[in-house]
Amino acid sequence: MYKNIAYISIFRVLRGIAGGIIMVVFPYLILKDFHKSIGYLGIIYALATISTALLSVVGGVIADVWHRKNAVILISLLLPISGILVYFKASYVIAFLSAVLGGYSATGSLMSGGVGGAVMPMVNALATDIIPKEKRVFAYSVFTFLTGISGAFGAYLVKYIPNDKDAFLIASLLSFVGILFIIPIDAYHKKGRIDTLTSKKTIGQFSVVGFLNGFSQGLITPFLIPFFIIVYHIKKSDMASWAFVGGVLASFAPLFANILYRHLGNLKSIILTRTIGTLMIFFMPLVKNLYIDLILYSLYPSFRVLALPIQQSMMSEMVDASEMARAFSLNQISRLGASSIGTFLTSFLWELSYVGLPFFIYSSIMAFNIFLYKKFFGNKE
Repeated sequence: MYKNIAYISIFRVLRGIAGGIIMVVFPYLILKDFHKSIGYLGIIYALATISTALLSVVGGVIADVWHRKNAVILISLLLPISGILVYFKASYVIAFLSAVLGGYSATGSLMSGGVGGAVMPMVNALATDIIPKEKRVFAYSVFTFLTGISGAFGAYLVKYIPNDKDAFLIASLLSFVGILFIIPIDAYHKKGRIDTLTSKKTIGQFSVVGFLNGFSQGLITPFLIPFFIIVYHIKKSDMASWAFVGGVLASFAPLFANILYRHLGNLKSIILTRTIGTLMIFFMPLVKNLYIDLILYSLYPSFRVLALPIQQSMMSEMVDASEMARAFSLNQISRLGASSIGTFLTSFLWELSYVGLPFFIYSSIMAFNIFLYKKFFGNKE
């Protein structure tokens, strides 16, 4: 078991570094190198989000009815391929295609595997084949920590990479090497049937709250770095440093998930962390101070991801084992599909110079989402 967990951990670390590099470099490539507007960037993010959602569902079906490890390898290859395309032909069209292929959605920023995130439902399902139920909250906490800290390191590395093309090459090589560590994993899973979904009610409930989570993330998360580029004209090297700080803080946050879970349980943990994060986003456009906003930017992801391992473990306990990959994938497609809508909306509002409005819409949506968590899962606490 521990050898397989180590392989998954190395895979997530290398992919996290690659994702951190791309997360910082890509908006500068579009906004500065190609001189496109924030609207163009928003469209790219939205289409990349849709692509990620569709790929995650296809991969989830393959993982459940065929082979989970092979599904992970197959979908994982798309990220290094996309980076290589940008390296050899750095044009706006190629960057657009690579973003769709590699899933440069930025919906989860560093902390949720936004870049190349299509493979994560399959990786989570693969982990459930290896890890006993009682250890999953801790294991998912460690996985989330590793993804976050490596993503933060990747973001910080951007300061020392001479140009954007080299950044994409490095990201491609790292993500490809990570795939090699999936190959020796030995895991067995109960194969599901493509025409059967016995846990559809539970999956549906998680998909509804996932939809609202995704819509709120799409409104804000892809635009946090562009927010500082446009409003404060922050330099790329400075932004990389703050992205590193935020990534480090967020990567350590899930390590406290097990403590939070033991003291508050599933529902209260999610409500507390979501409420604090919502308040931070609400105040970001109001303070009009660079350093206060940077502090809020650095702290917000920590509260966003703190309850993530608890939510993942809770889903794995409530869903049939043969439907696990599809459950994670359907949750992701509802989240990412909604995220693309949110991204389109913010792009439109920002083109009209309503920069602060998406932050307030986010706060309203998250308040309703917190209510639904209590309604759906309150009796299962």
